[in-house]
Amino acid sequence: MRRRRDDFDRIFFIALILLLAIGIAVVYSACQGGEDLGPGSDLWQKQIVFAVIGLIAFGICAAVPHELWERIAPGLYAVAIVTLIAVLLIGSSAGGARRWIALGGFRFQPSEFGKFATVLFLARILAMRRRPTESIWGMIVPVLICLVPAALVLKEPDLGTALVYLAFCLPMLYWSGVSFPYLLLCSSPLISVLCATNLLSWIAFTIFLLALAYFSKAMLLDKIIYGSLSIFAGIVTPLLWHHLEPYQQQRFIAFLDPTRYSSGAGYQIIQSKVAVGSGGLVGMGYLDGTQKGLAFLPARHTDFIFSVVGEEFGFLGTIIVVALFTTLLVRGYWIAAGSRDPFPGLVVVGILSMLTFQVFLNIGMALGLVPVTGVPLPILSYGGTSLMSTLAALGLVMGAALRRRV
Repeated sequence: MRRRRDDFDRIFFIALILLLAIGIAVVYSACQGGEDLGPGSDLWQKQIVFAVIGLIAFGICAAVPHELWERIAPGLYAVAIVTLIAVLLIGSSAGGARRWIALGGFRFQPSEFGKFATVLFLARILAMRRRPTESIWGMIVPVLICLVPAALVLKEPDLGTALVYLAFCLPMLYWSGVSFPYLLLCSSPLISVLCATNLLSWIAFTIFLLALAYFSKAMLLDKIIYGSLSIFAGIVTPLLWHHLEPYQQQRFIAFLDPTRYSSGAGYQIIQSKVAVGSGGLVGMGYLDGTQKGLAFLPARHTDFIFSVVGEEFGFLGTIIVVALFTTLLVRGYWIAAGSRDPFPGLVVVGILSMLTFQVFLNIGMALGLVPVTGVPLPILSYGGTSLMSTLAALGLVMGAALRRRV
């Protein structure tokens, strides 16, 4: 018992509790603006309930031995796939998307549970390997494990969450021993898609890819396949643009030129940047934000919660939030590095990679640095399923800390 107390990561837990407290306070503030969230909105009270349930889940997940998580990982993954299929068939619709399953008066997003289950199953598969497999055949199973749920989530459609499923795949492969140059070669088709928005950038990347393939120690077949897929992806990307949903096209164009859709998709970006910029160094004061107060800032309690932090607490407030997230992530990776068993180390890396991607994507969205994708800010944004699943996942990180010397 003494060892368990010594291994309890107090810094990690304190950073988590502070973020949770800030999140509840900011959600309360967001609920005080305008009538668009409903008169006398009680969302902040629901968030407190979600936080309490999430902390209970945090404790349970930390207490469960990682050997049990490893055994039940395939079953959890199977349940996740079934629920993701179910939401497409019987899920409730909102805003043109099917993302929730309603049970009585409670709604939950299967995609949130799916991320948790996918990390566990992928960690089990990678931990079972005696040595890293740097071949295209060795990449098929890990990629499919992430790609299948990502494709189902994309069908809802939910592009932002689908990207989260892919965000933890490469870091977990790297932690399992796959070299960085080979991972860069593997991800070249995706990078080619991103570069295909500009002809010069795509040509530059293609030249870099050819040089990487030439100097890489990968097998010749792998070089040919990845190189061909990358070039093909870059060529067809402009053609696939017309198959995107109209709202997805508008969000991307609004990201490049918000004024073009100033009353539509670009409105969110413009108002978010105004809110963050108006906060100055120390902010307008708690509950005194004008963009939030006059309901000019949409989704201020969910996707744009960071904008409320910037408006009311200013640059210093945003720095504190980023510093707390950084502390959480750094301590988490330190826990992963100290794990003797590969499975808990891989689980921690997967959870932290997922968290890191969501934090960067959400904050970048609020600052107008990335397109609006609808990804909430972990721990801070309002949302029961998101908050509870995030706290449960972080419970696994604490569980790895408690057992890293065992």
